[in-house]
Amino acid sequence: MKKKVFFGVLFVVAIIASYVVYDEFSFTPLKEYDLQKLFKGYSGSFDKSCSKDFLGMSSKGELFEVYRYNIKGGVIDNDFPKLTEWENTEVTNETIVSKWKNCPLNYQTMKLYKFTLTSNNLDDVKCFSSFNKEILNPKNYYSFIHFNDLEQYFLLYCTDSRELYYIRRKGF
Repeated sequence: MKKKVFFGVLFVVAIIASYVVYDEFSFTPLKEYDLQKLFKGYSGSFDKSCSKDFLGMSSKGELFEVYRYNIKGGVIDNDFPKLTEWENTEVTNETIVSKWKNCPLNYQTMKLYKFTLTSNNLDDVKCFSSFNKEILNPKNYYSFIHFNDLEQYFLLYCTDSRELYYIRRKGF
């Protein structure tokens, strides 16, 4: 009897652990409606090609992470992004939202995002090793949402590869 209970509990724990791991690896902060806010007339498709959580598994309470998406149907327009909220936070008068701008970053943006862009060496992360090269390419575009020094979001869209890099920093 004790053996059946033990294996039953072990089975339930294994199912829960499998779900948590699957949920962690399949999580994506961007949804289709977010891309509609970023790109003019967006009705394409996208998929997360890779991600890196710099603080480890954290069950959606992420503090600092980077995502790369393959985007189909993304059209850059200098009037976008158009936001009233981002990641469940209302955009207010104090929020700084940058419209898409050509790379490389200007001095003010680099000053504002220096910690976010340089605190981890993305060149050492396999699927983000081209980020620092792409951010210098004048064909590419960047945008950002800056709520405060603890909650910042940075986006880099690479026109040739149709990839979107998304850096989230929340509270770190």
